[in-house]
Amino acid sequence: MRTARREQALVRVAPFFVEHYEVLKYQLTYRLGSSDMASDALHETYIKLSGPDARPPVRSPKSFLLRMATNLAIDRIRSDSRLLSSGDIDELLMPQQVADPSNALDARKDLEALAHIMDQMPARRRQLLFAARVEGVPQRELASRYGISLRLV
Repeated sequence: MRTARREQALVRVAPFFVEHYEVLKYQLTYRLGSSDMASDALHETYIKLSGPDARPPVRSPKSFLLRMATNLAIDRIRSDSRLLSSGDIDELLMPQQVADPSNALDARKDLEALAHIMDQMPARRRQLLFAARVEGVPQRELASRYGISLRLV
């Protein structure tokens, strides 16, 4: 008796799915915010309903199908969020810069040259340069702080 009911419920769900596909897709698109995602979720729902173990008794086929499709879409979103994007993959595949002694020596020489040039600057100009480039103080603020025009900054 119970098996007969299950078969009747399945008979009601499958034709309902086919007959009301557009309505289901519209409502699912509204819930998910994406027509493509709604189509994919409904496609997965149909595949699950066609499987051998997917024959649950259903009182309300519309609610059942929408809930099933929504759950499948949520599962897909969660699964996709765990995957790396193509940008992340490219970044991981880029060769890492290895500390090269000649690069370190060049950087040290550049730093010494900068320090030498800054030592030769007037104190006020050195303070302006340091505040603008190192501390990131906006030019307008520097102009008002030092009482000079914006062009001079």
